[in-house]
Amino acid sequence: MQLRVPLLLVLCALFVSASAHAQPVYNELRQKSSHNSYQRYEALLDQLVFHRIRSVELDIHTGKSGWSKVVGNWFVYHDDTTPETSCHRLSDCLDELRAFHLANPNHEVVTVWVDLKDPFETDRMPQDLDNQITAHLPATWLFTPSDVMAGCPGVSSLQAAVTGACTWPTYDTMRGRFIFVFTGGGVSSSTSNLNTYVSNGTTATSRVGFIAPDLTSTSGINAKQYAVFFNMESAYASLSTDVHLANFVGRVWGVNDSSTWSSVAQLDVNHIATDKVNYLEDPWAKTHNSLGWPFQCLDGWACGSNQEPVNVLGTEVDSGDIWNSSDSFLFAHESNSTVTTTTWTASVATPNSHVDEWGKACLMVRAGTAANARYFAVCRAADNHKLRIQYRTATGGASSSNEVDIVPADTVDQENITFVKLTVQYDGTQTCASGYGSQNGSTWKLIGSQCMSGLLANQGLAVSSHGSGKVKLLFTNVKRGSTLYKAATFPNKTAIGGVTSWRIFDGVL
Repeated sequence: MQLRVPLLLVLCALFVSASAHAQPVYNELRQKSSHNSYQRYEALLDQLVFHRIRSVELDIHTGKSGWSKVVGNWFVYHDDTTPETSCHRLSDCLDELRAFHLANPNHEVVTVWVDLKDPFETDRMPQDLDNQITAHLPATWLFTPSDVMAGCPGVSSLQAAVTGACTWPTYDTMRGRFIFVFTGGGVSSSTSNLNTYVSNGTTATSRVGFIAPDLTSTSGINAKQYAVFFNMESAYASLSTDVHLANFVGRVWGVNDSSTWSSVAQLDVNHIATDKVNYLEDPWAKTHNSLGWPFQCLDGWACGSNQEPVNVLGTEVDSGDIWNSSDSFLFAHESNSTVTTTTWTASVATPNSHVDEWGKACLMVRAGTAANARYFAVCRAADNHKLRIQYRTATGGASSSNEVDIVPADTVDQENITFVKLTVQYDGTQTCASGYGSQNGSTWKLIGSQCMSGLLANQGLAVSSHGSGKVKLLFTNVKRGSTLYKAATFPNKTAIGGVTSWRIFDGVL
């Protein structure tokens, strides 16, 4: 077979490459990839944070029925018969990725597969696509073809830049970066979408993203020297071994049952794309280790103790609800009786599917730890609901709530908004609290406010499962003012109102 001439030299080159660095390189990682990520039950940020995914897919179209086109922008959806999406335009989806990065700047590299569903057209040309990406994700956040070329000075093609004496960068040097890879057919025609994006290879090293042609035979691997990513339907998954031996990157899609996953995972596949995002519902569909590190390692690397450097505080609770006249929940809190204004912020990640939708993760201020105490909280529900405030103004009284749209309805689905903020002002005679929501953690919208007489001294995190068994809920970057909180920072962890079990911990698992 021409690809393996001589195979021994290829294997030796890989061995030399591996021994020359202290960590696995990018194409020595296997990872779960969400297929049609905008169309899954789970919000994009929940896929990235809760479900430990670092490989997502967006399908882009130049137009959409019933929607007005925007210059230099694309619509994200699958096709006319299934137009559902959680982020409507490419710019909206990129804003979700931006929000994830701002909350987790040291995240492991995220690969974004963009399927080009339509030909390019006026006002939506390859440079417009690159401009749209860099308008939302600065160039310093991206790993691009030019970075590959810079890693191997003197070579003339992308394939040459990752083969022979050269290889991919190590995963740890790519933290905080995004890689964009464009799919959507082959490169046999000079007018294909992929060839148009890279001008038949002449601009391949200067574009923002890479191309990943469909692969159905080994002859396609070396057909174009500007292709170092390849996209395979599950029927052609066996080709991923040849792709890996050539030191390139392969993605296999359509892996939606445990049997297919098991078969594909025996191969040297880098990205296994599946519709089964929720690893709690489909535990066979995961690549993260016991510490939540999102990858597995190929080529003999030991990665079982690797951990992603992010500031996540995890909770798990089996309780009743925070509602009506008496509550059942876990409260991690501290006491603050000073005449001052305190601000708490966090981003909340939930399973966002296959879960009781009224499980809740909140920032709360409360008048003590009695189950019927007065309180005010800003919360994200476990699924299907907008951000909300909740409050009880009288001891043992009824609870009330309010929800508002945080962003315009044609941008990002409201239930996908994850950032919450609580401000608490005590002036010596009354406590006034306000709850806010945000799509990005910097631009906030007021959900509602309440003032109550006297002091509500207890402030912190509140989580409940709504009587549905154990629910895990994650908080990223919990801060009081500018002070970052870990699990141990909270002096009190109180199970209120008949909690069956609970735990609070640093990390995602």
